[in-house]
Amino acid sequence: MKVIALFGVLNRVLGATIANISCNPTATIDGGIIVGTTKAVAGTTIDQFLGIPFAAAPTGALRFTPPKPTSWSKTLDTKAFKPSCIQVFNPFESRDFIQDVFSVPRPEESEDCLYLNVWAPKRGEKRKGGGKGLPVLYWMYGGGFKFGNAGQPIYDGSHFAALEDVIVVSVNYRTNLFGFPIAPDITNLTERNLGLLDQRAGLFWVQQNIDAFGGDPSRVTIFGQSAGGYAVDVLLTNPWPEKSGPPFHAAIMQSGTYSYNPLKNCNDTDYAAWNSLLDRVNCTNSTAVSPFQCVKSTPVDKLRYAQEMYGISFGMAGDNITIVCDPRLRREAGNFARVPVIGGSNVDDGSYYAAKNGTDIDHYFDVVFRNETELKKKVLEAYKLNPAEGRTDNMTILSQIHTDWNFHCPAVFLSNSSTRFVPTYRYLFNATFPNQRLTSLPDARWPPETQGAYHASEIPIVFSTFNSTGATKAQRELSEVMLGAWARFAKEPWAKDGPLRGWETIEEGEGGKAMVFGSDGAAGLKYERDRTGKCEVWKDFIWGKHL
Repeated sequence: MKVIALFGVLNRVLGATIANISCNPTATIDGGIIVGTTKAVAGTTIDQFLGIPFAAAPTGALRFTPPKPTSWSKTLDTKAFKPSCIQVFNPFESRDFIQDVFSVPRPEESEDCLYLNVWAPKRGEKRKGGGKGLPVLYWMYGGGFKFGNAGQPIYDGSHFAALEDVIVVSVNYRTNLFGFPIAPDITNLTERNLGLLDQRAGLFWVQQNIDAFGGDPSRVTIFGQSAGGYAVDVLLTNPWPEKSGPPFHAAIMQSGTYSYNPLKNCNDTDYAAWNSLLDRVNCTNSTAVSPFQCVKSTPVDKLRYAQEMYGISFGMAGDNITIVCDPRLRREAGNFARVPVIGGSNVDDGSYYAAKNGTDIDHYFDVVFRNETELKKKVLEAYKLNPAEGRTDNMTILSQIHTDWNFHCPAVFLSNSSTRFVPTYRYLFNATFPNQRLTSLPDARWPPETQGAYHASEIPIVFSTFNSTGATKAQRELSEVMLGAWARFAKEPWAKDGPLRGWETIEEGEGGKAMVFGSDGAAGLKYERDRTGKCEVWKDFIWGKHL
């Protein structure tokens, strides 16, 4: 709430408009005037505004502080993506995987990164209050809250705007130390989860400015993948003012939830990462300034290097304001945003993690579950070698284990709890295409035939940003179907016929039913019960010890 109050002090003396001057669209928003570009897509043209500042640069004195308002006096060029926020890849192999998945090198990085991007159908002049606008899809990227970038080519919202007459907004937010500086010096607990505050500042920007692009602020759908899906669920379970409600009317979670994968020891603040960082950047015994001020003035490269080289991991802190500590209980009591939801996962979300960590099941349990000996016994019994269920070796066993407890079963549990109160749709992505095979690990560790529908492989299908080279007819069909379903859901989330013909809402206790998106394109769609028996194995762990 405080971040909204901060932005509420802006003096909105200018009406928000969009026009087309010299072939380049311009918009007048709260911060000032911006100019974008037009783009030809799928036989039509759209307006594209890249790198719009939604907050002041969090640099210098503003490092480790919540987002602050910004403005400019001259027309601002928004024709190119701005740098990503500071990225931390640990272990280093994850950097290769991200480069492989997104087909781009490590992006340009900067602390000055609080920018968002807008893709909108081309329209005539729009003015604030000019009537019902278009629905908006607000995208939050994944990356484990360690890395991520709204400017990745596969997040390009052009096809949504061109084919479905909707607006897409993608937002940068701070991650790792820069987004979650869990330090004892930050005594105001609501100012520690800066990455979450960045996401909300972007949402507030949409509420105040999206009508300048032809959008309707009352028709915003939040969606995200992995950590982005997790962030969507954080917003869903956040307490919103009863009078105004949440700043969105629907939500989509792709391979990521918070309610059944919550923070461990949420109410107990752990400063181990911070103390380790102080040692590594020589701020522990600082005499000229406090250790906090020492870190605040340490060069970016040194802080990034310390996190990557020494495995120092920063994440969000429970404060019951920006993130609640009891999401499952809130869901079961109906204390969450009452908006329709789509949630789902990929059949092989865990395949890369399994390949990266090797095939030693004992080692995997030691690292991930530590002393959970009873759980290990139950899991090994449930996930024995069984070619009929796709478990042909230790790698495929570990892939299913990681997929189920991290992605698949939380999506099932969330569907069951959500559907008691709001229309809930679930999907399962089970499509593979030759031009999406990855090479970040040697074939000996991750053969193409075992990659399957790996983590994040649905994103270029949803956005229709897959590589056209080697694309198949089925791939293009599936993309058209999924992009269309996401857009229809954003337009009419309460529609009785759902986002896609035959895609039914989940009935209570039927969270295992899902719309399966397969490799056969439109012809392969089916609505069926998937493997959920294994989820009973994880229930006690996910619902009990993990809360």
